[in-house]
Amino acid sequence: MPGGACVLVIALMFLAWGEAQECSPGGHQFLRSPYRSVRFDSWHLQQSAVQDLICDHSLSPGWYRFLILDRPAEMPTKCVEMNHCGTQAPIWLSLRDSETLPSPGEIKQLTACATWQFLFSTTKDCCLFQIPVSVRNCGNFSVYLLQPTQGCMGYCAEAISDARLHPCGSDETETGGDCVRQLAASLPPPPAGRPEVLVELIESRLFCRCSFDVPATKNSVGFHIAWSRLSSQEVKEELTQETTVQAFSLLELDGINLRLGDRIFCSASVFFLENPHVQSVAIESQEFFAGFKLQPELSTISEDGKEYYLRIESTVPIICSEFSELDQECKISLKLKTIGQDLVFFWGIYPC
Repeated sequence: MPGGACVLVIALMFLAWGEAQECSPGGHQFLRSPYRSVRFDSWHLQQSAVQDLICDHSLSPGWYRFLILDRPAEMPTKCVEMNHCGTQAPIWLSLRDSETLPSPGEIKQLTACATWQFLFSTTKDCCLFQIPVSVRNCGNFSVYLLQPTQGCMGYCAEAISDARLHPCGSDETETGGDCVRQLAASLPPPPAGRPEVLVELIESRLFCRCSFDVPATKNSVGFHIAWSRLSSQEVKEELTQETTVQAFSLLELDGINLRLGDRIFCSASVFFLENPHVQSVAIESQEFFAGFKLQPELSTISEDGKEYYLRIESTVPIICSEFSELDQECKISLKLKTIGQDLVFFWGIYPC
C-alpha cells in the first residue's frame, strides 16, 4: 500500500500547514478571571474591592482565549448591562444584521462595543465606544485579537453552556444555557466551613487571615466575607466587607482598623457567580484575641514564699527587625504590681 501511505502523509502535512498560528498552544494567551463572566455583578467589587475591577486599558495587543474557571468561554454577542463582567463599562461583540460569527477555520473582522450610561441619564448606550476585534474560529474554541481599551473598560466572557457541550441529564433543566439540577436551581449554595482567624507576617506587616473550607458544588462560587470586633461595651462593630472568589481574606493589623487587644471575628457566606444575590447562611468564626495571654489567668499572686509559674503567650508574631539591626535584645517589659512596691520582670523575645 505505498500509494495510500503517501496520500496519508501529504494529508497530514496539509493539515499542519493549514492550522492558524493563533490556534496553536503558543499562539494565544488566556484571560481567566471569573469576574469577566456576564453574570458577575460588578457592584460587589465597587463596594468592597475596587482594586479588583477589570480595566483593559493596559492589556497587551494580541490573540486571547477566554476561560471562566477553566471552563471554555467566548465573547457575548448581545448587549451587556453596565456594572457587569467585573467592570463598569463591559465590552461585548456586536453583530450587524448581515454579520455572523466565523465558521471553523475562518477569521472575521468584527466590532466590539462598550456599554455606558451617563450620570442622570435614563437610557444606556450599548455601543458608546467601538473597538475593532478579529475573531478566529479554531474549531473547538475561538480566539480574539484584542487591543487596549480607551479607558477603564473590560472585555466580557460568557461560559459555553453545558447544553452546548453535552445534553442535559434527566434530573437537570436548562437554565440560562446551563444544565442545573432541578432541586438545586432555586436553592442557595451550601455554607462554607467555619472560618478561622490567624495572624501572619507578610513583608514585615501583620495581617489577620480569615480562611475556611469551600463547600463541594458543581457551580462556580464566590464568597462574601465580613470582619468585626467586640467593643469595650461587648458590642460587635463591623470593620469591613469583601467579595472575592478566593477562600480567604486579609485585614491588616495596623493599629487603626485592628489593634493589639482586639477580639476579632470574621464571617463567610457563599454565593453562585451566576446568581450572586442568593447567598448561603453566613458562618462566623470563633473569637480571636490579638495580643498576649496569661496562663493561668490569675488575678493575684500571694506573697507566701511559694513559686508561681505563669505562661505568657503571644497570638501574634513579634517583629524584632529594628532591634536586631541595632544588635540589641528584643524583649517585652511586663510589670507586676504588688502592694507597697513595684516589681519589674523582663521577658526576652529573641529574633530567629
